[in-house]
Amino acid sequence: MNETQPLARNAQARIGKQMMLPWSKAFEIALKSIKVRFWRSMITMSSIVLAIAFLMSIWTSTAITMSLSLGPQREIDAIKARLAVVREAIKGGAGAPTRAEVEERYAADLADARALKQAAIREKQSALDSATTDEAKKLKDEIEALQAELGEAKTLELLRDHLAACRSAVETTKGRLDTILQQERAGGETQAKEDAPPPPKDSPAPSTAPPAPRAGGIGAFLDFMSPTDKWLAVLALLVCFVGIVNAMFMTVQERFREIGTMKCLGALDAFIVKIFLIESAMLGFIGTLAGIVIGFLLSTVRQWIVYGGATWTYLSLASILFAALMAALVGLVLSIVAAIFPAQKAARMQPVAAMRIEE
Repeated sequence: MNETQPLARNAQARIGKQMMLPWSKAFEIALKSIKVRFWRSMITMSSIVLAIAFLMSIWTSTAITMSLSLGPQREIDAIKARLAVVREAIKGGAGAPTRAEVEERYAADLADARALKQAAIREKQSALDSATTDEAKKLKDEIEALQAELGEAKTLELLRDHLAACRSAVETTKGRLDTILQQERAGGETQAKEDAPPPPKDSPAPSTAPPAPRAGGIGAFLDFMSPTDKWLAVLALLVCFVGIVNAMFMTVQERFREIGTMKCLGALDAFIVKIFLIESAMLGFIGTLAGIVIGFLLSTVRQWIVYGGATWTYLSLASILFAALMAALVGLVLSIVAAIFPAQKAARMQPVAAMRIEE
């Protein structure tokens, strides 16, 4: 017992300062591992791509649905406000804005109104060449009426008629979109309504209006997501998590000898953990970006087929960017968290036991 104590002290005295390799070296080793096991890395990344693509498609559909539900009404409200100012200027009176002020404030709308009138005049003038005598006389009268509407004295009336026409067109579009949105929403709620018990006879009729969304952000997305979409998103993320954990365990088993060699050369447990976490984060980042692009394209094409050109008219870039940011954050965090346990298992391996394993 007395002989072992001096030997232990001598062994401790011979142990020098442990050196921690920099992060750059861990990045280099992780990148080389991805290159060497490229196809295995692609299989690992495919689970991330599919899960994030599915999640991004759901959130893109939610963002577009929000835009189509709220965008037309906001546009109608804005047109109503401009129309009220123009009508007040036409009536005149104390406090009413002048014609010059209205023309300056709504110069873009006035330019659009004049452009439409001029296009109508050109169209009728081109029709004069092939028109009969009676038709030509009628066309000339219409052209004169259109030119009179372009006069300076008729500026406010021209702007009023143009805004009224715009409001009518947007209301028509809103009615069409609301019908499609209700059909889409009813399709997801049909089974729930069939399973629900009938309401009492004296109970009031249920409201068909959609619930008012909460203020932007995650709350608004949750309000517009159907329960089915929420469950599918959770299941997709769970499958992605299990797939990453399984792939990282396979990676650890394939690299037993490499891990044992690094530990024999003095690599610390923390350095081994760094390598696997960085490798998983790299795969997660690349797979997340690919999934975001694929999910956005597929969902946008589907929404365009259903809702037509209104998808691009009312598409909110802020909502899409918010959805992409959430998907990127979820994918990156999921990739790192899923690799923690396999990385710890690799770091706790005994060097001698790792070297004995046959490839």
